[in-house]
Amino acid sequence: MPRRIAVLVPVVCLALTGCLRLEAPAPDVQPGRQGPVLAEIQPAADADTARLEPACPAPEQPATLSAAQLNEMVTESDLPYWQAADVGASAVLSDGRVLWVYGDTLREKQIEPRLVDNTVLVTSGTCMSQLITDGLGPVFPRDSRELSHWPMSLVRLEPTAADGEGVTDVVVVYLSRIQRGDRQWDFIFRGTTAAVLEVGADGVPRLARMAHLTPDSVSFDQINWGAAATVDGDWLYLYGTRQTGEADVYGRELYVSRRPAGEPMNAAAMQYWDGSEWQPDGSRAVPILDAVQGTSQTLSVNRLDGRWTAISKRGGDLADKITMWTSDQPYGPWTATDVADSPNGQDTGNLQYTPLSHPGIRTPSGRLLVSVSRNTSSIEELFASPEVGRVLFTEVGRP
Repeated sequence: MPRRIAVLVPVVCLALTGCLRLEAPAPDVQPGRQGPVLAEIQPAADADTARLEPACPAPEQPATLSAAQLNEMVTESDLPYWQAADVGASAVLSDGRVLWVYGDTLREKQIEPRLVDNTVLVTSGTCMSQLITDGLGPVFPRDSRELSHWPMSLVRLEPTAADGEGVTDVVVVYLSRIQRGDRQWDFIFRGTTAAVLEVGADGVPRLARMAHLTPDSVSFDQINWGAAATVDGDWLYLYGTRQTGEADVYGRELYVSRRPAGEPMNAAAMQYWDGSEWQPDGSRAVPILDAVQGTSQTLSVNRLDGRWTAISKRGGDLADKITMWTSDQPYGPWTATDVADSPNGQDTGNLQYTPLSHPGIRTPSGRLLVSVSRNTSSIEELFASPEVGRVLFTEVGRP
């Protein structure tokens, strides 16, 4: 999370949109000398010690939760290993609990390290559990070159016989592979990693495997595949965002690919929309939204009530509105409607960015649940009052 903090607010907001080529150490793998696309990343040695603290029993029946209830839950939470974090994409598990993935996470001051790259929470109603291991590190470890992993999106899949006996849920998480620099706002997107969490009979998610989904690259304008993910029927749709580098354009182009739902980590199975058909050549992928009217780096796309629905900020995180795009097809054309206020905060230092929808969580009103990441331009304020860096929930009309 503090990656999004800088002394000067305009710099913070530019970092949010990724429109700056931020300084960072030279990459270990130079263009033209890339390793295999699906380079394996070993789970941490203590992955088998994963546990949920505190224990939250599964709900007796699927809960309905309002934005107000979730905001109260987040505000009153005092989990030692989750004091503040951003993103917070969600998936509903088979027993009605909700699994959440977060990026940079601030922890209590007596815990070292104070900051980890990512965390996982599991909630049951308004009871919050944190996923921890004996090593107390991030759930998704850094790769062999110390590249960090920031969650972007996730999907829940039904387990198969290949997943082994006792597995109740398979959750695939798509992660930004990030090279950090020396300063807090220095980072470069290096590609997408896919990770699989398996939930066993004891209800605890455990990291089963991780692998690169896209080749390693330091290209400023590469497509960030996995910015959104959703399953519809037999297909898993993976959306990507791309910054163009155009002056005064802070939104990102949006792209879409798909692959069979049973092959979530198979890069060779990807098919890309080229404007007229699905085909296997990624270089022929075309944007389905332009950058001027485009989205934040990370967004949500789902099929709701028969309509494809995207939630983000139109024009990127410098915008002041949450926007809903709708279409009859996963590739558009799209109709955009602003659905809620979300001040970017560059004038106040109270930042709001990366709205995400949570259609699996039913609200009493029947409206669509949306969360917004928050932060502050003052790192001292964040460390002193972590609650200013916790997500904020709201409800908007369904498509």
